[in-house]
Amino acid sequence: LIVVNNKMGLILQLFEFGDKYRGKYDESIGVVKGYYASFSGYMDELLWAALWLYKATDNEEYLGYVLEKAHSFGGITWTMTEFSWDVKYVGVQIIASMVRHSLSLN
Repeated sequence: LIVVNNKMGLILQLFEFGDKYRGKYDESIGVVKGYYASFSGYMDELLWAALWLYKATDNEEYLGYVLEKAHSFGGITWTMTEFSWDVKYVGVQIIASMVRHSLSLN
């Protein structure tokens, strides 16, 4: 249990770091741009992470983060056909649909 709590603390810190220092990784590590350039940016990953953090912790703050930022971060009103290492919007839509469904049952 201590190991899990320590890891969760690190995961939460990583999310806070990513949200505070927003940007595409390939803009700070130029050499990767030719191999793994990010086309979708970072906002889909922040939404993806926040939804999983909500599911893992039941902390409404993470669900609120997604609800507050989903429209401005994009990807929620688009028809998406791709889920990949770079594009997480489809995953965001699927996980969000499950969260909403489970909330409506309560």
